[in-house]
Amino acid sequence: MAAVRGAGFSSAVRDDYQFEILRRNLDQAQELGVDFVEIPIFAMDLIAGGHVIPSQMRRLKEALRPRALGYTAHGPIAVNFMQRELSERHFDVARATVEAAAEIGAVHVVFHTGVMMASDEREIEAAYGNQRDCFARLGDVAAEHGIIVAVENIFTKTEGKVTALPSRLAREIEAIGHPNVFGCLDFSHGAITSAAQGADFLAEAEALARVAIHLHIHDSFGDPTRIRTHADAERLAYGLGDLHAPIGWGNLPWQEMMKRFTFRPDVIFNLELPPRYWYALDESVREMQEMIEVYKAVRSNA
Repeated sequence: MAAVRGAGFSSAVRDDYQFEILRRNLDQAQELGVDFVEIPIFAMDLIAGGHVIPSQMRRLKEALRPRALGYTAHGPIAVNFMQRELSERHFDVARATVEAAAEIGAVHVVFHTGVMMASDEREIEAAYGNQRDCFARLGDVAAEHGIIVAVENIFTKTEGKVTALPSRLAREIEAIGHPNVFGCLDFSHGAITSAAQGADFLAEAEALARVAIHLHIHDSFGDPTRIRTHADAERLAYGLGDLHAPIGWGNLPWQEMMKRFTFRPDVIFNLELPPRYWYALDESVREMQEMIEVYKAVRSNA
């Protein structure tokens, strides 16, 4: 297996139900020479009541063909297997997402790890247990469709809610022990969560890196401070939160991480820029490709 399977970026589509913006994004991907485009299933009318909509799926497949690109997919942000009382409803949507992702030929489909209100330790551990069971079941669905589920680390925006540090998520994935369930390391999310919980970001990210087969690349200052701002540009000016900024605009130590970390074989690097930063896509793709070359050079000399 290769040290890196390829690189790509997430399609910056919102309210694009005829897939016109998606087609332009795919044109840009071909022009930039990336290997993959991440399809935001969470932002498309592909699923209704836990089932794939065949007519909309046909329209999506028509938009994707014919192109010399590979695909990954991002599932609904709302899927939360730590919400035990609604876990079967979450599972129905997650299962349909895996089916939709497989139908477009995606090799990975990303879901977020869970979040819950802080409670006693017994309730928290029960929620983690439920999440392990659900992702193991989802891994079975993924295996039937020849696709990998990648579980992404997140951060909390609300006081009183808890989610896994990257090292805890790594242990959860190891405990699931499913050949179709691995990690998705989001570096900025990890930096924010680590800062909020007083943990060592590099140690935390390195732990998740070892089980990560998918990476979400975007920059920030890893700063969870809450200051009232009035525009995205103000958040950027203060360096607050999950900026999804172009590479080099924040202070995450990309070169150090590429030299220090070891990801799963055939890992996919995926750049995540929102539409507001699309003007910086070209330079960020180049920065990401340079990071990959550093990572591959270190691996080849190891």
